[in-house]
Amino acid sequence: MVATDSSDQSEENRGQIADQSGVAPATSSGRRASAGVPKARVTIGFRAHVAADELVRAAFGRLRQPPTAEQFRRIATETQRAAEVFQSKGWFDDPGSFHAKPPPLLDPIIRPSRAAGMRVERLKFPSGWKPPTGVPGRQRWMQYQENSLGRATVMRHKAGGRPWVVCIHGTGQGADTDVRSFRVRHLYAELGCNVLLVILPLHGPREAPKSAEARFPTLDVLDNVNGIAQAAWDVRRLLGWIRTQDPAGIGLLGVSLGGYVAALVAGLEEEPLQSVLPIIPATDFPRLFVEQSPPALRELMMPFMQESRQLHSVVSPLSFTPSTPVHARAIVGGLADKLIDPVDQVAPLWEHWDRPEILWYPGGHLGHVVHGDVYSFIDRKLKSAGLSTV
Repeated sequence: MVATDSSDQSEENRGQIADQSGVAPATSSGRRASAGVPKARVTIGFRAHVAADELVRAAFGRLRQPPTAEQFRRIATETQRAAEVFQSKGWFDDPGSFHAKPPPLLDPIIRPSRAAGMRVERLKFPSGWKPPTGVPGRQRWMQYQENSLGRATVMRHKAGGRPWVVCIHGTGQGADTDVRSFRVRHLYAELGCNVLLVILPLHGPREAPKSAEARFPTLDVLDNVNGIAQAAWDVRRLLGWIRTQDPAGIGLLGVSLGGYVAALVAGLEEEPLQSVLPIIPATDFPRLFVEQSPPALRELMMPFMQESRQLHSVVSPLSFTPSTPVHARAIVGGLADKLIDPVDQVAPLWEHWDRPEILWYPGGHLGHVVHGDVYSFIDRKLKSAGLSTV
């Protein structure tokens, strides 16, 4: 387990990571060293984490059918046309101008319910986000009717003045199992926080019918960009609602896809948050899709890869600097992660964020849910930010 804390390092050596975890790198030692990622001890447990991640990658490959050749031609045409629109609107030069400030969320529909043995509230509201007029794929995205409602699950104490923790799930989640994976009972009962679980676009009850073949994340470039943009919009609306609930402070946790969204939201919000903590976050979807696709699929992506990178840059956390100060930022990365590469995905955010405290745990993408040190790190960061009543 390796953690670095920029708060007690000098400016010139801030972020240098002391290697305490072993001698055998999981990938090229030079590649990791140049990115500031420590080596990892290749133990039986480490190999088990790698094997688990590989099984998940294989399962995703079987369950998620790639676009057909005809669909790829449509994606290529849309992507190239969209790049022209984005260029003409100035969004490549000023990504912030693409993201309008969401209107206040004043009267969400709130109903009592239960989840994972806990009393909760189900919150829903009209998202209100639409792709900009003139952008290819706009009508298709707006046809995903189930996705037009923003949703969240809330656990809150009766008394006001409590800290809030907003949790953003990863790909394929958005169900009541998020209550357990985010340790909501612990955050609520032991740390004394109010907790809000976001449900991302095209997940859980927002999922489109199977006939629509709509997914997020997706190789369909415009749908992926739209999903990211709407996710950030919805979270920002929910943050605005929380600020009307007499919060003692707000923290943002996100896992994998949720880590990407949390980092993007932190970059878009004008008002600083008390804590932002992406866990095993993706940061570069075009690269991620290439790395996780077989050679034949990569070939089909190449004709529009440059435009895809340009479009994704407008919704990338690496295009924005958070108003949340460095000491309130933190990151968790997995040294054995085979889904979110620690060098290509996690390290760039760490660098872009001016090297805040980062915890590298010797596990894979799924390993954070069983790693006690990860939970201890999260608790420590929340408490140090004042997001606890104990």
